[in-house]
Order: sequence, then C-alpha cells, then structure tokens
Amino acid sequence: MNVSEQFLLFRAKAEELRNTRLIRESFNPGITIKWNRMQGLRFKSREPNEENLRSFLLTFRQFILDDEPVFLYRIYNLCQKHLTSDKLKNYLSKSREIWKQSLKSADVTLIYNRRELTPEYITDLWINGFYFHSDMNKLRILNQLFPHERILVKNQFLNFLLYATRQVLYVDNIIKVALKEGYFIKIQS
Repeated sequence: MNVSEQFLLFRAKAEELRNTRLIRESFNPGITIKWNRMQGLRFKSREPNEENLRSFLLTFRQFILDDEPVFLYRIYNLCQKHLTSDKLKNYLSKSREIWKQSLKSADVTLIYNRRELTPEYITDLWINGFYFHSDMNKLRILNQLFPHERILVKNQFLNFLLYATRQVLYVDNIIKVALKEGYFIKIQS
C-alpha cells in the first residue's frame, strides 16, 4: 500500500469511526460516587450500550494496533514526512503530544497494588483480555478487581476511547485539508 492509499484508508476508517452509533449518539461515560452513613460508599457507572461499544471497537482498534496501516503513530509519521505546510505540521505535533499524554495519564490516576494503571495499559486489558482476544492473564486481572475497582478501570478505558477518538478525527481533518489544498508532497506510487 502506498502513502496515498494509506491516507485514503485512514480517512475512510476515520469516517467509519465517526459514523458508529456510539459516536453519533455522543456517549458520555461517567461515575457517580455517593457516601451515606447507613449504606456506605456506592458507585454508579454511566456506560454506553455494549453492542454499540463492541461495534465501535472493531474500527477503533485499527488506530491503536501498530501492525495496521492506519495505526495513528504511522499516520503521524507519514504526515510529518509528506506535508509541506508548517502550520499543519505544527497542529499534528500538538495532536501527537496530546495523544502521547492520553496514553500515559487521564483525568484520574489509578493505582492498583502500587502500580499506576495507565490508560494504555487499561485499554490493552479490555481489548486483549475481554473484547477481542482471550489473553487469560489480562482477563484474570480484570476479573480479580472488586466491583468498584472494575467500574473505575472501565471508566478510565471509556474516557481514553473518547480522548483517542478526538485525536483520530482531528488528524483526519488535517489530512482532509491537506489533500484539498494540495499540501502533500507529490507521492510516488
């Protein structure tokens, strides 16, 4: 696959992601934690429809798997190499930094057994241990969590999906502008 084809495939997959029911319905994950003297601590999670989430993840995971042609880091690199607009390159650099940061930390830092659970690690647990693969070690980690811990970890995963999707769609918009305005170096097939 040449570079032009990769950009077109990225645009098509970004559009597919944009049109998933999960994104169209604007899912907004969240947690409510309440304390009451009589009932103690209670956790309530706001999560998307499970079928919509699974459908979304079929496309989304292509942007985070390094052997995929639309892997976001690969696209960042191709854009930096082939873009002629310094302004668009600057936007991509900022997006890449946001992406890197979203993999490392989220709004809330989760520590479990003295280990920080980064969004990247948690996403790997859910995608490879629960949703798409049967990695028993990863599934075991998820299954060993107490219910309130699992709610917190799942919420971290869902929030990462939102942050990551924003960057995918942002990069898609940059590529769209670059293609329309002719800001890519003539790419040889």
